[in-house]
Amino acid sequence: MIDIHAHILPGVDDGPSDWGETERLLELAGEQGIHHIIATPHYTEETDGIQLRELLSKTAHILQKGKYDLQLSLGQEILYFEDLPEYLDRGRALTLAESRYVLVEFAPEASFSFIRRAARQLLGCGYLPVLAHVERYACLYEKGRLEELIRGGAYIQMNYHSLEGSVISSGVRWCRRQVLRGNVHFLGTDMHHAEYRTPVIDKAKRWLKQHAGEELFRELTETNPSHILENIRMDLR
Repeated sequence: MIDIHAHILPGVDDGPSDWGETERLLELAGEQGIHHIIATPHYTEETDGIQLRELLSKTAHILQKGKYDLQLSLGQEILYFEDLPEYLDRGRALTLAESRYVLVEFAPEASFSFIRRAARQLLGCGYLPVLAHVERYACLYEKGRLEELIRGGAYIQMNYHSLEGSVISSGVRWCRRQVLRGNVHFLGTDMHHAEYRTPVIDKAKRWLKQHAGEELFRELTETNPSHILENIRMDLR
């Protein structure tokens, strides 16, 4: 399994506060069957790529003494802003695993027209927008809007935990429906901490295998994200 959305680098955003918690997150991820993590700290003006690569190198060193066969790549989760393509061109903001794919997020109250325009801008500049945790954007719950973004060339990422629930809410039902309809291309843990917002995704995995089937499960967790690691444009259905 490949996790394309994870906050594992300590001290740079609202993820782990120290190396001990980073190590625990890596252990939990390995126990879940994840073998490759793209670290995606939130973009800020204050954090540069050199600092993040140094942190990633230290994280990889932790893995060398662990028992799990985990590999790491670097990216960022970027709150969209108008000059983002220029920042990506100059390396001031990072794509996923040095590919053309960009993990981009929006404010929960963002309008559909704003999200659509952002995706078009990134595509027009040669980047492949991956919309982070789409379940958070109320405007996309309206019928046909997710499909319109996909037809326009955007890729859809959803968090595993949004598929879980002992009491199934309307939001969980919507998320599960989009997965079964093929409107989701990537799943991510969006892990932040060892006690909450964790990489423990057993419940979501069970639901996926039971209701979506092994083939779609592999597509979402292995096949599709491998396109990012290989920097190959994935065909959209």
